[in-house]
Parts: sequence; structure tokens; C-alpha cells
Amino acid sequence: MFDNIIGQKKVISSLKQEIRDGRVPQSLLFYGKPYTGKLTAALEMARSLTCEKEKAEWSCTCRACELQRLLIYKDTVLLGSRYFSQEIAASADVLKRNEKEFARYLFIRAVRKMLRRFDPFLWEGNEIRLRKIQPAVQEAEEMLEVISPGNPLPDGKKLAVLIGKIEERCRIIERTIITDNIPVDQVRKAVSWAHTSTTGKHKVIILENADRMQDSSRNALLKVLEEPPEGVFFILTTTRKEGIIPTILSRLRSYYFEERSKGETGMVLEKIFREDPEKYAGLKEYFMAWSNINPESLKTKAVEFLQSVLSEDDRSFDFNAVDRNSVIPFLEELVLLLRKALRKEDSIKGMYERIDLDHLEKWNSMIKDCVIQIEQFNQRTSLSLESLYYKMRGMYEKVH
Repeated sequence: MFDNIIGQKKVISSLKQEIRDGRVPQSLLFYGKPYTGKLTAALEMARSLTCEKEKAEWSCTCRACELQRLLIYKDTVLLGSRYFSQEIAASADVLKRNEKEFARYLFIRAVRKMLRRFDPFLWEGNEIRLRKIQPAVQEAEEMLEVISPGNPLPDGKKLAVLIGKIEERCRIIERTIITDNIPVDQVRKAVSWAHTSTTGKHKVIILENADRMQDSSRNALLKVLEEPPEGVFFILTTTRKEGIIPTILSRLRSYYFEERSKGETGMVLEKIFREDPEKYAGLKEYFMAWSNINPESLKTKAVEFLQSVLSEDDRSFDFNAVDRNSVIPFLEELVLLLRKALRKEDSIKGMYERIDLDHLEKWNSMIKDCVIQIEQFNQRTSLSLESLYYKMRGMYEKVH
């Protein structure tokens, strides 16, 4: 079990023991920073819980495990948002460079992490929206079958073309219908599905980035967490544990995924993505490289934003210069910049003498609120940044 997780020894040890002892809680929360393996662990947890054999070994050949490894097991459901396009692009590159079986699984799983968000029962009553992307979903699934383990791979050029077509379909899907939050109607459909019978061992519902749920979705989930159906497990993941409301949090057993060490991060890059660990500062930088986001450009924009806030006159900042794909990394850079200012680092000399601890605490709170407005309520990026700018500026002008 959990042989595909690098690092996280403490939390994985706890999960393994609970599985062996048969005392896994029905409601779990995996929390920690991005890129710490939360979803991978949740999927492996689902495989272990649904395995038809007692030990749930990584190499198990039972039907449930075979389907779980391909992410097509019908008694596991996925909801929530993710950095789909970056992960798909990165895994596609691995498959183009390495045609071994692990690379097939890596790419297939990356694509299906998106496609499984479109299980038909989740969209009952909302078929009009689904109809827009249904052809792309179906075509992507059909093309994935060509590269499934056991089938002969097309030769180099044909494989690259096939992968490119799958990526194109995924981009269509993501542009058209993927949202940051978890819609209430899908939570209700998942809850209803949880109460139906199953021929398998257990059912598992995974909600990724659960902190981004709106109140209606939270209330719908809370009801089922109060009394989960027998044999149904709920695994929530989040990078913001404080974003989970107390009434839901009290019904979850929490598992902390710590930030990986530099050595562990290097192992992920080297063993899974076949990349030189020295090429990237971390997994965040690696995935950003697949999203057409320039980290240096984001840093420059963050400096410009803060300079505008601190300027004596209302200097203009182009709020449209940061798009939706890069807004969260931009806000993360802004937080890092504030920390550098507090530490009086020379790289931002000229700003730090005007920023104190009070500024930092209040501005950090404002940035967190901005993230919530974007992720949970789908507020327009430019509007959110403009609102943040004037809140930060207004607080600074009061002090000075």
C-alpha cells in the first residue's frame, strides 16, 4: 500500500495501520501545502479500501485494483478543482520521452483525474451544460484506450500526435466547464449516490480543494457527514484547513501532509517525471513551467503592485495583466514579497522601511480574503485585484 507516495512517512504509516486494523474513519481530511501528494494518497486509500483481497498490496491483480489504477472504478467518485492542464502537460511529456508502463499510467491517470469529474450521474438535470463538452470527453476516453497498458503503443510520431489530440480535448473541457468550487447540485448527486447499493466492498467519494465549497454545498455535505451510509468513505483534501467550517471539520479525522524536503522533492522529479532535480526549485516551479506562467514575470508584477500601493500618488497598476490561471501564484508571490519586506531583504530595498508587522498581518488577511473571492465565489480576477489594491492602499494611507 502507498508504494507510489514519496515522503509523508508519518501520515502514510498512520493510514496503513488504520487499514490493517480495520478502523479507518468514514470521513477523512488530508490537508497541507500544494504538491504534497494529498490526492495521490486519497486515490491509493480508495484502492486499499475497495481491494478484493485482504492485504491490498500495491501489485494486487484483483479486478477492483486494476480498475482503480486506471481511475475507472465506478465506486470511487471525484469532485473539485485541480491544476489539470499543468499535470496533463507534464505527464504527456513523460510519456513522449519514455514509453514504459509507468509513463502510460501517469498520463492516463492525469487525464482521468479531470474526466471523472464528468461521471453522468453527477450531471443529471444539467445535461445541457454537459452536452457542450460531451464529445470531447468521449473522444478523450476513446483515445486513452489506445494507450492503455496491454495495448501496443503507436510509434513515436503517431504517439505524439495522439497525445496532442488528447491534450487538446482536455483544454476544451477545462476552458468550457471547469470551475474552482464544488457546485451544490453535484454534492447532492454524490450524496444521493452514496446511499445507493453497491456490488463492491466500499464506496469512496473524494472532494478535492473542499475549502472552496460555497455555503449551500457545505450544508449538503454536512448532512451526510453527520451520519455517513455504511461502507461509504469521504476523503476531503485542502491546502487551507482553516477554510473548512468548524461543523464539518469536527466530523473529519485530519491527516497533515507536510511539505516535502528538498531531497524528497528531487526524488519526485527524478523518479516520477524523469526530470533533473537541479533544474527546478520545487514542484510548484515545475508545474508552473507547464502552465505558460513565467515565475520571474509574476515576481515583477508583485513588486509593481506593492510599489503602487505604497506610492504617494495613486499609481496605476494594470489589473488585467494577471489572468485567472496565474492569479493565485501571483498572490502567493505577493505574500512572499511582504515577508521579504518585513525581513528587510536588500532585493526590495526602498520598500521595506515603509512596511511594519501591522501592515503585514492586515495585508495577509486581505490577500486571503481575495483568494476566497476568486476560488469560492468565482469573482472576476481583475475586479478582485482592484478591490485588494484599494483595501491595502486605504489601510496604508490611514496609518501614514
